[in-house]
Amino acid sequence: MIKNSYYLRVSFDIGQESERLDWTILDSDHQPVQKSTGLETGQYMLDVNDTLRVNVVANSYLGELSSVHIIDCHLIHRPVMFSSRGNPAHLAGKYPYPSPFFNPATMVNGQGATFSFGQGQASGTQLQMSWDSDAALTILNQGRWQMSFIMTVAIETAKGLEYRVFSFDPETQVGNGSVPPDGA
Repeated sequence: MIKNSYYLRVSFDIGQESERLDWTILDSDHQPVQKSTGLETGQYMLDVNDTLRVNVVANSYLGELSSVHIIDCHLIHRPVMFSSRGNPAHLAGKYPYPSPFFNPATMVNGQGATFSFGQGQASGTQLQMSWDSDAALTILNQGRWQMSFIMTVAIETAKGLEYRVFSFDPETQVGNGSVPPDGA
C-alpha cells in the first residue's frame, strides 16, 4: 500500500563548470519536504511504503538546449547508526538495514547499494528540459541513510554532442578546501 509519492529532483545547467547537481526531495505536488522544525530539522523524512522517483531538470541559461538524453542514473545509499536522540534505548548505537529499499545481506553483491532509475529522453525547450523516471523505489525499512546520486547525460546543442557526468554526495567544505587556515 503506497502512502505518498516523492521525487528526487536533480538539476544542472549545461554551462556550469562543476559536476555537482542541485537536488531536493519534492512531494507529488512538487513542493519541498525538508523538515524545518523538530528533531529531524534539515533532513528529509519519508515513511515505510512511500515511493521515490527521480526528476532530472537540465537548464541552459543561454537557451542552447537541443536534446538531453539520460544515459544512466543511480542512487547510492549507506546506513547511518541510530542515535540515542529520539530512538528507544534498544536501537541507539545500532545500524538499520543496509538499504531503505531492499533487505540485502550485503551491499556489494546484488541489489542494495545502488539503484538504477534507468534512462530516458528529456523534453522541453531550449532553456529547460526535464525527465521523470518510470522506475520507482518503495521504502521498506526504517532508519537513516546517507544518499548519493550519479548520472551520465548526453547533451546536444548547436555546437555538437557532449557527454557529462553529474553527481551529488552531501559534503561540506570550509574555506577553499585545500589549504588549512593560517596558524593551523
